[in-house]
Amino acid sequence: MLLEIFMSVMIFYGILIAVNLPAPWLGLEFESGETPKLWYAPPGYLIPIVWFVLFTLLGIGRYLLLRAGGGDYLWCLYGLALLCAAYAYYTLGFARLTNISALWFGLAGNTVVILFAAFAVYTLLPVEKTAALLTLPVIVWTAFASLIVIGELRLAKLL
Repeated sequence: MLLEIFMSVMIFYGILIAVNLPAPWLGLEFESGETPKLWYAPPGYLIPIVWFVLFTLLGIGRYLLLRAGGGDYLWCLYGLALLCAAYAYYTLGFARLTNISALWFGLAGNTVVILFAAFAVYTLLPVEKTAALLTLPVIVWTAFASLIVIGELRLAKLL
């Protein structure tokens, strides 16, 4: 059992790492060491820690879903993981291509992530309740991140 949970979590870490590995070579890097501009924004070092916790929860959700015989619904968790992991591409990448602030793309992307995560919760709830509930923190964190983006849009006088 413990090995299966570990492997499920490692699959989600693999998604996170594999999707983000090419980003620096494509010139998509977030500013490191930048102090938060808003009082409620967490320090930069905390963000990857939170995402590793969230991906751990998704991995545990995968294990529970498989154990409950809900393998046909794994696409919900994998799709959500891919959307979350692709953040640099749909913010910095699109900003680079269009010359529009990455904050706008971040807000749009966060909205898509929240909607997809809510859909995943709704879809998984009848199949495996705990797996569905383990997806909820993605919604909470992404909503919080959206408030930060809105605050930064206001600071930049873009909103």
